[in-house]
Amino acid sequence: MAHEVRNEEMDRLIPIVNKLQDAFAIMGGTAPIDLPQIAVLGGQSSGKSSVLENVVGKSFLPRGSGIVTRRPLILQLFHEPSGEWGEFLHKPGEKFYDFDMICEEIEADTARICGKNKGLSTKPINLRVYSPDVLNLTLIDLPGATKVAVGDQPSDIGKQIESMIKFYVSKPNCLILAVTAANTDLANSDAIAIAKEVDPKGERTLGVMTKLDLMDRGTDARGIFTGESQDVPLLKMGYIGVVNRSQADINERKTIQGARDAENAFFEGHPGYADIADRLGTAYLVKKCSNMLLKHIQRVMPELTADLNKLTASKRKELADIGEEDPRRTRMDITEVILSFSDQFKNSIDGKLGENQDLVTELTGGARIEGIFNDVYAPAISEIDILEQLGADEVQTLIRNVSGLGGSLFIPNAAFIALVESNIGRLLDPSLQCVQLVYSELLNIVSDLSSSIPAIDKYPALKTSIIEATNTILREQYMPTADHVKTVVSMEEARVNMHHPDFIGHRENFGKFTQEVEEQCAIGPPPPPPRTGNKAVILEGWVSKKGGGSIVLWQKRYIMLKKDGILSYYKMEGDQEPLGDIVIGGCIVERADALIGKRYAFQLYHRTNDIGKTFFFTCESEQEANDWVSILKEECAKPPMEPETEEDLLASAAMGGRRGSQDGDEEEVVPDTRKRGLTERIHESIHQELGMREKIECEILFRLLISYFEIVKKNVSDMIPKAISYLLIDKLKVKLTSYLINELDSEAKIKQLSAVAPEIAEKRVKLKKTLGLLDDSMQILQDLSHTSF
Repeated sequence: MAHEVRNEEMDRLIPIVNKLQDAFAIMGGTAPIDLPQIAVLGGQSSGKSSVLENVVGKSFLPRGSGIVTRRPLILQLFHEPSGEWGEFLHKPGEKFYDFDMICEEIEADTARICGKNKGLSTKPINLRVYSPDVLNLTLIDLPGATKVAVGDQPSDIGKQIESMIKFYVSKPNCLILAVTAANTDLANSDAIAIAKEVDPKGERTLGVMTKLDLMDRGTDARGIFTGESQDVPLLKMGYIGVVNRSQADINERKTIQGARDAENAFFEGHPGYADIADRLGTAYLVKKCSNMLLKHIQRVMPELTADLNKLTASKRKELADIGEEDPRRTRMDITEVILSFSDQFKNSIDGKLGENQDLVTELTGGARIEGIFNDVYAPAISEIDILEQLGADEVQTLIRNVSGLGGSLFIPNAAFIALVESNIGRLLDPSLQCVQLVYSELLNIVSDLSSSIPAIDKYPALKTSIIEATNTILREQYMPTADHVKTVVSMEEARVNMHHPDFIGHRENFGKFTQEVEEQCAIGPPPPPPRTGNKAVILEGWVSKKGGGSIVLWQKRYIMLKKDGILSYYKMEGDQEPLGDIVIGGCIVERADALIGKRYAFQLYHRTNDIGKTFFFTCESEQEANDWVSILKEECAKPPMEPETEEDLLASAAMGGRRGSQDGDEEEVVPDTRKRGLTERIHESIHQELGMREKIECEILFRLLISYFEIVKKNVSDMIPKAISYLLIDKLKVKLTSYLINELDSEAKIKQLSAVAPEIAEKRVKLKKTLGLLDDSMQILQDLSHTSF
């Protein structure tokens, strides 16, 4: 036909689309470029599959009841005079000469992706067919539209299929082949309805009418093909009629060529179609589709070239980021990764954070270690009280023992030194735990960094080597660090410096200090402040407590359960401010004697089972432990109580600090002892029946102990973080780079470390194959850019 001029240059356009479709299939995911293509859609029993088989000239599509096509089939036809065969992209290098085997492979690959039920997938099957009987053409076979689920099909199968169809046909560069049976009303055609929805002007839709031989006698579709009928949906590309094999023909294994001969005879012998027979039939449909696709590619070629250039550049960059398998660059690449990691580790410790790091939601790097020093270790040291396990009776006994025969006029130095030395050792355990916490945190930082640097993911062996190197260096430095920590504590034990300028026992301070103590002892302890009458406390008493923090110590604490659902713990019974509060709402309370190996024990923890938030307590008796467990269980089950309002407090004050009981009697007011300072605490510790001399001795000694122990705690809490920073953190920063570089001491080691991850190797192969196809397509486009069609 004169209006369908073709040449070899035009026929080179369709292979461009084929190469790009292969490239996108290798890449996976959604195609990055909207390719010119023809999608074939039709309803169930519209004859869509038969049309495709007539186009190819072979029976190769699965058949059956219900939904047979469950994945898109990209059908690439190549004119090949030397023979005919099929190839699948997912089976490279394998040729299928038996088209029944092609049918079986389509079914098998569909089952591999979609399962054996009626599931669907948008991942296409790419099939190439080489034959002397086809023109260069690419078609996409889509599942047949349906509205009603049959058998074990999902109830929303219609929506799933419609969504898949629209995914393809809604793209502007997709031409639509809308297949409809001629013995049905075009107004009810599923294919036409979807096509008009995405292409309302009908500019890229070609209608195909099948089963013309099954129309009622005396009727035909001539007016649809000539454009004379005005009551059909308008398609600018028009309509083409075809006659496919009947089911009887298929059952009798009638050949496609025989079906084409019968189709030609039908049109040439039909009075309504004889004069337009050259514009009907499968052969004309193939030519029409091929020319439609060629012209469409011509129109979009400038845009396609630009998109292809961008995509090629993007893929080249991806391949460059992965790197080629060049042995000459391997050592350099590994060295660069090691240096980059070491720099980022140092920057993380020093607070020089990268642009992509989260700076607002959590602490990172060195800030987390500083948090251990300041928020965990320092409070743990500060909470250690030298008077916690010391009473006046023990002090008096010690003074008499060290005074020997005849006694002494003044407090012996030996008593003070013995008590200081015996308590300094208590600082060692939390200090060693601090070393362990920093050790673990450094491992976490290295692990986090090794997972966040993309270059390291390329070399899994190198990533493992970095973590192992960190472990090795930290293990080497752990014992020297721990030994130095022990040395710091031992140094404080070795010499009690009573000449320290901050020590209240220093000779320049001692006279004034002892005079103040004598005056205070003569006056006696101040009376306790009056009780406010607030009955917010349910239960209180002394316990030993452990938990709630990373530094784990058993400590004597005064705990107080309040009606507002708070369990507060204090260093001393009279303290005004608690050391901490535990919100008990929703907590679990259980006896824990067997769990921790102590008598009269119970534990309190939140349902999240966070071990850092588990608290252990031990009491002095079985009764005390049972009382605490019983009352805590009851209070844990209650919602939190609203805090007292200002009006409640004023009302309480107006009642004179008393509240009536339920039977009208006034309850006895118990003095509140929680608003006293250091002097009051010491007075309470001194036995009331001691003589004045003994009282003065004990109070002086208590004050001296507190003063000096605070100096020791300050020294230790300052020196231990410095020691850890120098011996553990700085040593790791210095040694890590050289340790890793020394790993590259042999070609075998380099080869081991440079082994890329399997997924990286697979990605490299895919990128190379994709770039090969993209480069071929670009070369064809460049050649054709100088050609006139």
